[in-house]
Parts: sequence; C-alpha cells; structure tokens
Amino acid sequence: MHRPSRPQASRRARALTGAALSLCLLAGAGQAFAADPDPETQKGQVDQDLKDAKGDLHETSEDLVKAYDALKATRKKLPGARQAAKSAEQAETKAKGEYDDAVAAYDVAKANEDKAEKDLKKTNSKMRTSRRAVASFAGQVYQQQGLGTMSVAVGSEDPSAFVDKMIMAESVGDTQSSALEELSTSRANLVSTGDRLGALRKKTSDAKATKQTKLEAATAASTTADKKQSDLESLEKDQTDQSATLRREKKRDKQRVDSLQTQSDKLQKILEERARKARIREAAIKKAREEQEKREAAARARAARATRSRSSSSDSSDSSDSGSTPADPNPPAPASSGVLQAPSNAPVSSEFGLRFHPIHHTWRLHGGRDYAGSCGSPVYAADSGTVIAALPPSSTGGYGNQLVVDHGVKRGSSLATTYNHLQSFAVRSGHVSRGQVIGYTGTTGSSTGCHLHFETRVNGTPVDPRGWL
Repeated sequence: MHRPSRPQASRRARALTGAALSLCLLAGAGQAFAADPDPETQKGQVDQDLKDAKGDLHETSEDLVKAYDALKATRKKLPGARQAAKSAEQAETKAKGEYDDAVAAYDVAKANEDKAEKDLKKTNSKMRTSRRAVASFAGQVYQQQGLGTMSVAVGSEDPSAFVDKMIMAESVGDTQSSALEELSTSRANLVSTGDRLGALRKKTSDAKATKQTKLEAATAASTTADKKQSDLESLEKDQTDQSATLRREKKRDKQRVDSLQTQSDKLQKILEERARKARIREAAIKKAREEQEKREAAARARAARATRSRSSSSDSSDSSDSGSTPADPNPPAPASSGVLQAPSNAPVSSEFGLRFHPIHHTWRLHGGRDYAGSCGSPVYAADSGTVIAALPPSSTGGYGNQLVVDHGVKRGSSLATTYNHLQSFAVRSGHVSRGQVIGYTGTTGSSTGCHLHFETRVNGTPVDPRGWL
C-alpha cells in the first residue's frame, strides 16, 4: 500500500535545502554568516523551510494516524476471519468424513447387491437343474412303466415289493417337490433381497452425491475463508510496514523541524544583535550629526558676526581705507524645506530633460540640474547621508570628479545624490550632514565651463531633482 499522493520531489528538495543549511550551521555559524552578509535573507529562507517542514510533519502525523486506524480496523477483523477459517476447515473435515462414510456405505450396498445378483443367478441355475432332473425322472418312469406311481406299485411281484415301490415313488416325488419348493422360495427371497439392495444402492448413491455436493461446498467455503484470512494477514503486514515507514518519516520530519528551528533561532539572535548594534551606531551617528550641526551653526554665527563687524569697520573707515574686506569663502547653504536642499547658491543654468549636448552635438537626456557657480565655489550636501564614492575623472566617463552620497530610504525608495565636475573634494568618505560643504565647483570631465551637475537617483535611476528640492 502506498501513502496518499504527495509532492515528493518538492518535499525532497526542501529536505535537501534544509540539510545543506544545517551543514553550514554545523560547520560554524560565525563562518557561514561571515560568508553571507545577509542573515536576514538566510532567516527568510530558513523560516520558509521551517514552515514547509512543519507542514510535512503535520501531514506525516495525519497519515500515521490514518495508518494506525486502518491497522486497528484490520486487526479487529482478523480474529473473526481466523475463527471463520477454522470453522470452515472443521466443516470441510466433517463433510469429508461424511462423504467417506457415504462412499463406504455405497460400496457395501453395491457389494451386497452384486452378491444377491450372483446368488439369484446360482438359485435360478439350481432351479433349472432341478426341473430338468424331475422332468428326466418323470420321463424315465413313464418310459419304463407308462403309468404313474400306482402303476409302478401294481406291477410288483409281491405285496411287499408293491409297498416298497409305492413308498419309493412317493419319496422321490416328495423330495423333488420339496427341492423345487425350496428353490422357488429362495429365488423369491433373492429377488426381494435384490430389489431391496437395489433400492439401498440407489439411496446410498444419492447420499454419496449429496455428501459430495456438501463436501464441495464446504471445501469452497474453506478456501474462501482461508483466502480472506490470508488477505487480511497480508493487509495487516502491509499496514504494519506502512506504519513503521511513517513513524520513521515522522521522526525525520521532527528532526528536520527541530534543526530548522535551531537555525532560525540562531539567525534571529544574529539579527537581533545586528539590530542592537545598528541602533547603537545610529545613536552615535545622530549624536555626531547633532554635534556637527552645532559646530556648523556656531561657525555660521561666527562668520555672520565677523561679516557684520567687517561691514561696520568698512563704513567707518571709507575715507582712510580704499581697500575692501573679502567675502566669506563659504557662505551659508541655501535654505530649503523639501526633502533635499539646493547643493549650490549659484543660479540654475540647465534643468533636467532632453537637450542638445554642446560637445557631442546630439539630443540626449540631461539627467540632472546644472548650477552655474564659479570654479572653487562651495558645493553642499543636499541632505544628510553617507559618502559611498569619491571618484576621479578617469573612472566616471565624462562626469569628472564625482561624489556620491547615499541618503537611505526616502518616500519608500532608495535615494542617492551625485555631485559632478568638481574641482576638488572636501570629503571622500564617512557621514555628511545636510548643508555640509562636501566639494567645490569645477569643470573636470566633459564640461565647457565651471558648473555643478547635480543628479538625484531613485533606486539607481536619474529623476528630476525639482521633485525632491
């Protein structure tokens, strides 16, 4: 018997996946997860395997319960089948005995009938012989005397001889009559006996046929009962084997569930530890950002005070000093309430969209926004983030010096900004704050003059910056 159909191939594949992952964990969780930097993905796979394994275990348990129920029902039927087979065997034995007795009775009746027929033939033969003897005697008497018994007696020489002849003649006649009468009686008895024995033979023959029919029925019933018992015993063996197989499968499924649960728990601890460290790192970053913002605010305040002080000094000494005080080389970043702020105080010289390229002389997408700042003017971070690239012109394919800042997930999408054609970098790595000077406007790469080419990339694709500023 086979267990209910089940996607065995997929089950086997899930088991192999779980076994492979188990080997990784047994080899050392630290090494396995160091090789794969994404334990969250691993946990997702392990949890899916765990869910499948629990489903397999549940299904195996249900199949095992059904198998036990079927085995119990079969075993419940077996005593009755065995008793029925035993009773049928006893009935067959009894019918065989009765049939043998009927055969023996038939044989005896047939032998007696045959003997009666032989005796009848012998008696008939004796009667025929006696009749021939009487007839011969009568003929002789008649030929000799021409008379009956009286004539024989009258012809005697003397009275004594006469009496002797009379007695002799009568004795012979009586003897012959008695013999004939006895033979006739014997023949009648033999005929009667033969008829009775014939009837007995017919009766025993019918009894033999009846017993043979009963024997055949009993034999068929015994064969049927034996087959039913044999079928039930075979079914019991199959169901017992199936139950044992299901018990082994359940044990394997349980071990697999336990193994995957252990893996999931280990991965959960790793993820929790990573989240804890991330929270600590985020708190440190936030603290550093706040301190940086405080320092920048203090610097801007000092610069503003210095500007006002220089302006006052210039107004009071115009007649004595013909020179002018130079402006702050890094004026404050432009204010903005959007997700991003403008990366430069310079005016916009070209928007996002199709334009005729001044160098390549073809229409192509202008994937960013140009700010017409003078070379060396500051470039500000459009928002806080992490510098993920600071590339030289040889690596950017026309963008010149390029700085890329990752701002994380904004509005449900991954957002990054790029700052291109820079003259130089103010930072090359690490965290930057919104409005922090990160570079200086230049004309490196494919450029016709000093400007900043600013791009916003959502999930890696350039989009119009105006939607974010």
